[in-house]
Amino acid sequence: MYVLSSIVDSCTVYIGVVILKEYILIKSDQDLIEYRKHLDHNNIEIVSMDFEGEYNLHIYGETLCLIQIYDGNRYFVIDPFKISKDELKKTLEDRKIVKIFYDAASDSKLVYKQYGIKMQAVYDLKILVDLLDFEKKGLDAVISRLLGITILKKKQFQRYNWTLRPVDKDAMQYALSDVEHLFVLKVKLFEIIKQEGKAEELIFSIIKRTVDFDRKTIPGILKSFNYKKLRSGEKNLLKKIFEIREEIAKELNVPPDRVMTKSQLFGAAKDFKTIRELEFNRRIPPEIRTKFIDQLERI
Repeated sequence: MYVLSSIVDSCTVYIGVVILKEYILIKSDQDLIEYRKHLDHNNIEIVSMDFEGEYNLHIYGETLCLIQIYDGNRYFVIDPFKISKDELKKTLEDRKIVKIFYDAASDSKLVYKQYGIKMQAVYDLKILVDLLDFEKKGLDAVISRLLGITILKKKQFQRYNWTLRPVDKDAMQYALSDVEHLFVLKVKLFEIIKQEGKAEELIFSIIKRTVDFDRKTIPGILKSFNYKKLRSGEKNLLKKIFEIREEIAKELNVPPDRVMTKSQLFGAAKDFKTIRELEFNRRIPPEIRTKFIDQLERI
């Protein structure tokens, strides 16, 4: 049985009420092994789950930072920074445990891109919401509509740096709120599905919905309206500048926009002479600025 040795007090705030919760912090391979034993010993076959990640806001690239879990009784938080790839893989690819998510596509792609993990037994509630065609489909909007609960402090943590340790107590509270209501939400959504006679349609939707893990992700900037307006030569130039920017950002471990903003990228693609007039973020070392300019001028 899992030993509750890592209990940490936390709380979640909604509708002005403070609900104190306890959660177990899993911060080693052995902790995660014991957690899976806990699931098996207690015949737990379904949990709600969510991730917090870093997406080019504070450092370069996309990084899994937290895994929040609720089994209907207890809360668990996995710190992936301290867990091996193998143990994460055993947990997330375990077909015996159904994992309730809300809009799991980006989370699935994140762990595949970072670890090569293909998440299994995912019950994505967003499929049900899509089938019901709600006007507002974000998790908070659906929780508000069906459960009458308003999650507070949402904007406060949308740009939180989840790579920081220890995680801020209020930030952890916010993260846990994303798994807190998924069990009840699942029941409510399925009740509506049955009432509207869409159970069979739901089965077809689930069967059809697959994650193409090997599909190459196209950067958002190369799908934007501004990119589509560029001429063929300007598009090729922007791609080359974009690749160099990515290399420099990765070397510095900073968000790419800190090296060169999107507006500067498009400006250079339309008029390459503007490269010499670039105004860099003050955090970019002078030698890196010179290196960046030299690489751009060799295009």
